[in-house]
Amino acid sequence: MNKNNAVFFPLLLGLFTSLAFIIGVFNNKEPQSRFSNKFEQILTLIENNYVDSINKSVLIEQSIAGMLENLDPHSVYIPAKESQLANESLQGHFGGVGIRFIILRDTLMVTNAIIGGPSKLAGLKSGDRIIKVNDELITDIGITNEDVFKLLKGKVGSSVKLTTYSISTNKTNSYSIKRGMIPLPSIDAAFLIKDKIGYIKLSTFSDKTPIEFHAALKELSLIGMEDLILDLRNNSGGYLHGAISVADEFLPTEKLIVYTQGLHQKRQNHYASKAGSFEKGGLAILVNSGSASASEIVAGAIQDNDRGSIIGRRTFGKGLVQQPIKLGDDSELRLTVSRYYSPTGRCIQKPYGEGKNYNNELFERYESGQMHSADSSEFTSEQKFITPKGKTVYGGGGISPDVFVSIDTSEFSTYFSSIYYSSAIRDYSFDHFFELKNLAYKSIKDYDDNFIISDLTLVKFIEYAELYHQIKPPKTLSPITSERIKNRLKNDFASYLFSQESRYYLSSKEDNDIQKALEELER
Repeated sequence: MNKNNAVFFPLLLGLFTSLAFIIGVFNNKEPQSRFSNKFEQILTLIENNYVDSINKSVLIEQSIAGMLENLDPHSVYIPAKESQLANESLQGHFGGVGIRFIILRDTLMVTNAIIGGPSKLAGLKSGDRIIKVNDELITDIGITNEDVFKLLKGKVGSSVKLTTYSISTNKTNSYSIKRGMIPLPSIDAAFLIKDKIGYIKLSTFSDKTPIEFHAALKELSLIGMEDLILDLRNNSGGYLHGAISVADEFLPTEKLIVYTQGLHQKRQNHYASKAGSFEKGGLAILVNSGSASASEIVAGAIQDNDRGSIIGRRTFGKGLVQQPIKLGDDSELRLTVSRYYSPTGRCIQKPYGEGKNYNNELFERYESGQMHSADSSEFTSEQKFITPKGKTVYGGGGISPDVFVSIDTSEFSTYFSSIYYSSAIRDYSFDHFFELKNLAYKSIKDYDDNFIISDLTLVKFIEYAELYHQIKPPKTLSPITSERIKNRLKNDFASYLFSQESRYYLSSKEDNDIQKALEELER
């Protein structure tokens, strides 16, 4: 992997989904019937005359996918066996045992037992190795993440037997665990990043987002928050109503948030409907090219209503709305039924179709310099729109920030990139965090102020990465690469000692987007 591609690997994330309302009904049944008969006729001819045997179900599903490819990049068919998994992050929960895990040296390791979950209540701890599930040995069999999901997920109330081994006690234990409803929070972190300045990392827009986001705002306000940094970077979207609820917290009643419209869908306006809990404080929203769909609705509503500053780099550019339609066999069609428009009338959908390499467009932004300079941003649509306070904004290709921040590539040496895109830091931290468990830290701030990754630890990690991950170090390590690796080791240790949220707190000091947001809010 070369340096340039390594920088942008994390930008190609996930499915960009945004869900809407009621699908239009086809009234012209005669042509529909004619084409249905034609499809069935061809399928029958293939089944009865083709030179080899065929799988009829697979052929039908491939035909559906082929039809959708000719519509737009976001209409998608989800087979029944994938439908439940695809909807879990949107629903905000699933049935399971309640652990976070990694697979290390072909063994399933518990990194965290979720507080209040079945495994935590049963007594599982960070560092436990799960060696059997329902008395079946699962070590040294090449187990995958998908295998773990099949074994541990299940109907709420159903039971599963886990056998664990603890390296610290050198003992095995067996647990009979009833699966519970495990939450998938849409908020990864919420804390005061500085006196009176809050930070919320919103990772998706799920069914639970409105409740979770309101609660986070309330909690931060109670401990003194007056300004807020909302991090929507790499948030690829989710439910439309989630985006509307988040924007509603910042805007006065009757302010337009977004409207949707399509050939079979009349225009539908969505306004701020209540007294938001954060209508007055300073607001900075962080975005990048991984911010899409519902994230762009929020950013567009804030920008078009002159409510706060959008900081970072141009967003993905997804302005199409999908309607989820359950089919008879529990498969699902997510069909684009309308476009959404920001309050000034912008549709931020980037161009697609013939002659457009839709998925490669993010790499093209890098190659053209758009990640390093705001002046080099190219808009395929020259539509200009004016906000109430006279600011010019553009449609036709994502939300461009009010304050541009160049992507930071200073840390991405070839060696660091190899480390960064491997699991070496994660694995080393998990193997060695037990050595820190006896160290007493009152808080994450106490840990940040007093815990230091030594040069000896760095040397041990470099040896570990070469031994277990075949990442050969250079003859000399630059000071910046050494410092970046130490910082990431410290962050990973903290995630095991405290919580996943602690990682965001520690990394904020070296995050250029966050530092720029702090500058804007402190003016």
